Amino acid sequence: MNKWMLAAVAVAVLVIAAGLLTRKSVRAEIVIDAPPEEVWAVITNPAAYGEWNPIFVAYEGTFAADNKVALQMKMGEGDAVRVEVEVKDFVPNEWMHQGGGYPLILTYDHNWFLEPVAQGTRVTQYEYYTGIYVLFWDPAPAQLAYEQGNRNLKARLEGG
Repeated sequence: MNKWMLAAVAVAVLVIAAGLLTRKSVRAEIVIDAPPEEVWAVITNPAAYGEWNPIFVAYEGTFAADNKVALQMKMGEGDAVRVEVEVKDFVPNEWMHQGGGYPLILTYDHNWFLEPVAQGTRVTQYEYYTGIYVLFWDPAPAQLAYEQGNRNLKARLEGG
């Protein structure tokens, strides 16, 4: 193997390793004046998803452990794109963990956490991303969209 080929392989290995070791994340949290059961009923209801969720405007399937759900994802003004996610963990009224993507390229791991608090329910969305694409990707638009989704969810449940 000549030195150029060896250098190219070394660079490829470094890029893949950096992509696998690099992690970016977003976190959006809000307190909603409603019990966890009411919040849960909205975030798991496909009929009205697009009315409050700015990223995932519709879905097909049932949120339950080990199920796959087809989401219609829309970022910005573009058309919605079908994305399949696997529901990895599911504790009704408390926690939903889902993920998907393309290993080595871009994977996402999304969690909904619902926690009862004196004012109602603390709703937290937390998502992290790994893969080579993460090296070049800015998660700020996703952060803003999750924050907006939480505000929309709050308005829907509080009647605002």
